[in-house]
Amino acid sequence: MQKTIPADMPVQEDKVQDSSVFFTKFIGKLVALWPWLLVSVVVSLALAFLSLVVNTPAYKIHASILVKDGKNSSSVGEESVLQDLGFLSNKNNVDNEVEILKSRSLMQDVVRRLELNVRYFAPGKLKKTEIYNNKPVKLRFLSYDSAKGPVADAYTVIRKKDGSGYTLKTADEKQYNALFGDSLHIGSSVIALLPGESFDRWQPSQSVIISVGSIDAAARQYGGLLGVAVPNKQVTIINLSLEESLPDRGEQVLNTLIDAYMQANVNDKNRMADSTVKFIDERLGLVFKELSVIEKDIEGFKTSNRLTDISEQSKLLLENTSDFAKQETAQEVQLSVVESLERFIAANENNSRVVPSSLVMQEPSFVALVQRYNDIQLQRDKMLMSQTPDHPSIITVDEQLRNLRKDLMSSIQSIKNGIRASISELKKRTSGFESQISKVPVKERIFLDYSRQQEIKQELYLFLLKKREETAISKSSTIADARVIDTAQADILPFKPNKKFIVIGWFILGLLVPFAIAYVKEFLNNRVSSMQDITNITRTPILAEIGHHDDDENVVAITSKTKSVISEQLRALRTNLEYVLTGEEDKVILITSSMSGEGKSFLSINLSIAIAMAKKKVILLEMDLRKPKITENLGLQVRGFSNFTVSKDQNWQQWVQPSGIQENLDVLCSGPIPPNPSELLMLPKVAVMFEELKKHYDYIVIDSSPAGLVTDAQLLAKYANVSLYMVRHHYTYKRQLQLIEKIYNRKTMCKLNIVVNDIRFKKGYNSYNYNYTYDYYGYAYDQDDNKDKKEKKKRKANQD
Repeated sequence: MQKTIPADMPVQEDKVQDSSVFFTKFIGKLVALWPWLLVSVVVSLALAFLSLVVNTPAYKIHASILVKDGKNSSSVGEESVLQDLGFLSNKNNVDNEVEILKSRSLMQDVVRRLELNVRYFAPGKLKKTEIYNNKPVKLRFLSYDSAKGPVADAYTVIRKKDGSGYTLKTADEKQYNALFGDSLHIGSSVIALLPGESFDRWQPSQSVIISVGSIDAAARQYGGLLGVAVPNKQVTIINLSLEESLPDRGEQVLNTLIDAYMQANVNDKNRMADSTVKFIDERLGLVFKELSVIEKDIEGFKTSNRLTDISEQSKLLLENTSDFAKQETAQEVQLSVVESLERFIAANENNSRVVPSSLVMQEPSFVALVQRYNDIQLQRDKMLMSQTPDHPSIITVDEQLRNLRKDLMSSIQSIKNGIRASISELKKRTSGFESQISKVPVKERIFLDYSRQQEIKQELYLFLLKKREETAISKSSTIADARVIDTAQADILPFKPNKKFIVIGWFILGLLVPFAIAYVKEFLNNRVSSMQDITNITRTPILAEIGHHDDDENVVAITSKTKSVISEQLRALRTNLEYVLTGEEDKVILITSSMSGEGKSFLSINLSIAIAMAKKKVILLEMDLRKPKITENLGLQVRGFSNFTVSKDQNWQQWVQPSGIQENLDVLCSGPIPPNPSELLMLPKVAVMFEELKKHYDYIVIDSSPAGLVTDAQLLAKYANVSLYMVRHHYTYKRQLQLIEKIYNRKTMCKLNIVVNDIRFKKGYNSYNYNYTYDYYGYAYDQDDNKDKKEKKKRKANQD
């Protein structure tokens, strides 16, 4: 009756392994890699703290301003004076103010004020530390090329031992020596180094690095770090933020930016007021000259005609015509103002100046038109702060201003026509009185004409003088259309680097790196590393697992005295073969592999020894005729099978040699390497030899050539009762298992089984499958083997 395989013997399962097997094996490998995991985490945390030390922290500085309506921009007389003048009552556009705050020209002003293009550093072991408030030395530019600005460079300054001078090195390794306060010519610039706040604490051995950049580059840098935002459309509040490594400097930058912005706003208003004052002064001079001429004419007329008073008749006529005269005078004054405005607008040199609208207050449509013109003119001035005159947006605004000037000229013409019509009507109404005046003596009539002209000029002069005073008062009380809500304030803690994020990130990275390396290594591994690698590809049973043999000089791994793990595994293989070789005539064991180096010859020798140790008569056939190893490993003579096949007789016994390592074990070596191994194996006398060998020996072990390379193993398979196919751990390619599966399915080899060889068992879970028992049982055996090896070395040393 056929014997059954015991439960503890590895047997191939029929079903495909679940995908969780891969991850189970993978986790086992990770557990085995825990020292690398620990090292990776420690290194990652060290890099994290190094990163925190090297990276300069950055703080956020915040400030906010309120953009006010222009009507509320003055504190005294704003409702009467500024609104009456018109040119100071524009409504601010918050979006425009945001763009002004972000303009490069405004930031360049801040850079110049704070000298932000010059930075000071103290060298350190890991990084340079920037100095701002307590600088040991200060750099001053006495002169430089105005077109190019300060030349970008880096200076290293070392104080001399006597303390009075210094040595300066430029980026191109040029060296200068000078005294503090003296001028120093470097390229196109003239500089001077002055003692700073911490000059007394500056040691001669210490150096200071001064980095000089262009004003434009510094403005662009800070402009990129500046944030300007409006919380929502319902408010006119602007929030400012700045990213800065030095909180004190960041606060100064924001406060200076706000100050420069408000100063620019006030300058715009003062420029408008100056334009109006200039216009009024020009008119006052002209009217004063005209009034002086009339007064001299009156004086001359009275002198020549000896007049001291006006007659009662003239007084009466003047009283009767006073109302019409005043109206006519007012109209003529207004006509004169309108004509002056017409000449002002028509002059090309005034194209960039605002137009005073307060002098024609009785014409609302004209005032509104002038107001719109002034608004666009001021908008153009603000745009020119960040754009050139040939920019498309400036050209568009210029076109709007030209069209508005045409509208203003047209409106002025209409106003002039209206005034002239009114004057004509008043003259008609006074014509009746003029007939009566004609009856007055000629002298008094002429005097009356002079007096009326004098009154007109006096009214015009007083009107202009009043407007000039009002404009001067408004200028003196001009304030910006913005108010600071919160001055610049830096956050207490830096917003970057995020210490918590960096430490956690590097810690996670330290965990992931070993995981990733292990996963990639496992994913890219194309060699057999576990039992699952075999069972996932082939259904061929795994008969035994053989561990790693450490002694490279001695191929024999089992003797009657050894108790090592590998010797017990060979004994287990011997036992398992008894359950496979169930017939009385089942004596032939064929051992092959996919390629050379998988331990085929090693197993053939040691399995033969293990069987012979069980008091069985065994012969080992070295049938790997292409690359024989047994003859060399056992130190036998190079004669055997190839000699037998070429000889004429059928006597194979003469070529058999005793193994010399185990009683009951003989060896038929391969002999000289023949040129036609496959043809020799096909000779009829080979079959006769196997029949006779079965009669003389209990077991026949065949060491065949690799089945994956040549056909020798398949030629010998017809003589075998069981075939052992070698798979070497971490050596055999996974794709070679497909050949085993093909042989198994086609049944070209009898009772094909797999023997896994050279397994390096580790203490980690699932190092190879889940065989803890090898480590457990092998502990004592290894101890014995180690003692035996040490004793052998000692004996060998004594013999030497």
